[in-house]
Amino acid sequence: MYSDENYLWGLVAYYVGSALVLLFLWRFRELLPGRHFRNVLLLLIAATLLVPIKAYSDLTYLAPAWFVSLYEGLTNASEQGYLRGALPIIVCFIASLLIYTGGQLIAGQSARSSRHAEQESKP
Repeated sequence: MYSDENYLWGLVAYYVGSALVLLFLWRFRELLPGRHFRNVLLLLIAATLLVPIKAYSDLTYLAPAWFVSLYEGLTNASEQGYLRGALPIIVCFIASLLIYTGGQLIAGQSARSSRHAEQESKP
């Protein structure tokens, strides 16, 4: 059995690797058409990679939700199967989508108001 420190360092290494993958995808995001489609796809990938849940329901160790979902779905380790890890991923993706949409609405509103103020200041 691994110690708490081993799990912690494993999780740190996983999140550093996930951050590098997301930076790579961010660098090549212009290959896909549509600004909003690209951003929503990056949000989905980030939510899938970064959401942790308890690896075992009776222990406090964390693991990536997609891996726990895949493991429990393939091995039938619990009654929930694939949904044990998929539900937190879906909830986090919807929350990040709402935050993204709100940010886009606020940014669009501020851009419109600055254009409107600019037009009024011209003689």
